[in-house]
Amino acid sequence: MSGITKNARELNQCLTKEERKLEKLAKSIPGFETREDAEKERLYRIKKITKAVRQNRHDNREQLPEIKKNQKTWRGRALRLRRRLMQCTIESPCGSAACPQCFRQHRLRKLAELEGLRKNRKAYRVVTLIYYDAMQERDALPAWNYNRFKERIYKMIKRAGFVGRIVGGFEMDFHDDIQRWMPHLHLLVPNEKKPLQVLRKAMRKDKNMQTRPGIVSRPMKMQKLRDFDKQVTYCFKGMWQELRSYEDGIGDRRTRKHRLPPALLAQALCKQDEIGFTGLTFTAGVRKRRK
Repeated sequence: MSGITKNARELNQCLTKEERKLEKLAKSIPGFETREDAEKERLYRIKKITKAVRQNRHDNREQLPEIKKNQKTWRGRALRLRRRLMQCTIESPCGSAACPQCFRQHRLRKLAELEGLRKNRKAYRVVTLIYYDAMQERDALPAWNYNRFKERIYKMIKRAGFVGRIVGGFEMDFHDDIQRWMPHLHLLVPNEKKPLQVLRKAMRKDKNMQTRPGIVSRPMKMQKLRDFDKQVTYCFKGMWQELRSYEDGIGDRRTRKHRLPPALLAQALCKQDEIGFTGLTFTAGVRKRRK
């Protein structure tokens, strides 16, 4: 029996008081993933990382020495992450942001921390910020400087002049048609008219709008906070995906989300592990939780 998939009685004995409260919260949210769901995903990721490492080793056999050296370094990172995922248990969680079990606990903690907003939903908006001008090429993700990018976001939020606290999550999706990683954030933002206008203006600068010829960019999307559990959970879903474009019946461009193929999934998981929970969570005006 896995160290995670125990029966209810054994599980309850292993959990701390906080974790039992979080499990109760999880059961109250329709459609929220169970520990069993997360365990299946953990095993899936271990399998795909293994496949990606084998494929990478095969594909780089005839490369130049410098390229082979860099790829060997990346494979080492991927294998160390796989080892962490394999060793994760309830009694001794691995603590990796690439682990679905540990990320599930992170999401539940964020929901619990933000419970006070449930009765004040009109005071907040759900905002998605898409940084087209920060797109990364297919194989550039491992070397990408996320801290520099995050500092840029903090400066933009500060200039907008929000008074209330802001919290949300960072993600990267891979766009198949342009072969680029697209950084974006899902945020809970105070419904403050002037700062929202300033933020939208900043997001719509030419540098961020004119990056994909022939495609209309929508760098900022805003929704009312109606379904608290669904929308707040989505802000911290932590599932990086592949977007494939297609034309609908009237010729308009649409996209569908798919699982990342093994090579890209392994890249994404290594980056999530490197960034950590603190890095993947964007907070402004609220005390950060330690990693």
